[in-house]
Amino acid sequence: MKKKFNNLGGVFLCILFAFALLFVMNRIDYILGAFSTLLAVLTPFLYGFGIAYVLNFPFRFFEKKAFGKIKAGWFQKIKRPLALALTYLLFFGILSYFIAILIPQLFENISKLVSSVPSYVKAFREGASSLLSWLSERFSIDVKIFDSFNKVITDLIKSLANLNNLGNVYGAAVSTAGFFYNWIMAFIISIYMLGSKDFLFAQMKRLGAAFLPTKWMPTIYEIIDVSDDKCGKFIVGKVLDSTIIGLMVFVCMTILHLPFAPLISVIVGVCNLVPFFGPFIGGIPSALLLFMTDPVYCLEFVVMIFILQQIDGNIIGPKIVGSQVGLIGFWSLFSVLVAGGIFGIGGMIIGTPIFAAIYTLIGRKAKSRIEMKGENAQRVIEMDVIKSGTLTNVKAKPKIKPNLKLKTKDEGDEEEES
Repeated sequence: MKKKFNNLGGVFLCILFAFALLFVMNRIDYILGAFSTLLAVLTPFLYGFGIAYVLNFPFRFFEKKAFGKIKAGWFQKIKRPLALALTYLLFFGILSYFIAILIPQLFENISKLVSSVPSYVKAFREGASSLLSWLSERFSIDVKIFDSFNKVITDLIKSLANLNNLGNVYGAAVSTAGFFYNWIMAFIISIYMLGSKDFLFAQMKRLGAAFLPTKWMPTIYEIIDVSDDKCGKFIVGKVLDSTIIGLMVFVCMTILHLPFAPLISVIVGVCNLVPFFGPFIGGIPSALLLFMTDPVYCLEFVVMIFILQQIDGNIIGPKIVGSQVGLIGFWSLFSVLVAGGIFGIGGMIIGTPIFAAIYTLIGRKAKSRIEMKGENAQRVIEMDVIKSGTLTNVKAKPKIKPNLKLKTKDEGDEEEES
């Protein structure tokens, strides 16, 4: 009777799951809409968490290192607020410096670029027309495709010229207001997160202990610890490394008197956050922009960026980022491509450290399982080729936890016989 009841329970669960699946499929648009709304509401909190996570490193330095040796009782009450104030003063000081120095030049470069677009398009169209005419005369190639290309360029110019209509202006204004709202709220939220991080963390631990099996907690703590070690240090180091590269590009372009120095230095610095493909993502459009201005500028920039990337890859990057990732080139490339294909540019930036954390956790688990299996597992690993009969001498042994100080009676007898 009990077995029959269990079978009926399984059938009931399958039917219930099927109905739930049908319900979700029939209302997938509403579910996705609700999810998008929830994500939009939580966006300031996600941004705030990211800001707090990055600023936690200087905050921890001020609190633990700079003020850690001051033992006065009255100072202990103001140590955390003072460290928090210094952290945000440092952050806003750096941000204000870049805004005051870089932003005006950046807008000037962008306006200059926008005003030069018609001349660039005209020069590109004339060059393409000359090339296609030469191909037609030289190789008797039908170049009717140029008419379609010319129409596409003309439509693009018209669409750019019509960007000042009321609908687009209203949409741009709403989007800009939402952008500033999210980031202003994110900074405010990050202050609360940093100021009360110990209390928030204690609450998360209490919730985990209350609603999750106790045996899961060591594994969860290990995942958090490895993720923080891999992701935190990598992201902070990569941000610092990219800032240095952007400044070096700006200084070198200024010395060489290359145009669009602020704009290109920002592009190269931001794109340098992406492993592997970052130098190409930032360097190729910048080189094309300079090529349209003057091919000599493009050549100078390509040589300059090649030298700077070699310095970054061999000197600056290893010193700042170090070997925090711990992945060989194949797995780094795999993580960038997979995460980028799923989550876009953001995935390309954080994909490598996240995959490194997963890689480390799996490696630890595999090592633990191999140690539990003992000599047989090691013999299997050391085999060159597995053929018929190779594993005949491998016998199963009881799983014994590694590093146990006590020995069973059977093990003691086996050692005496050997």
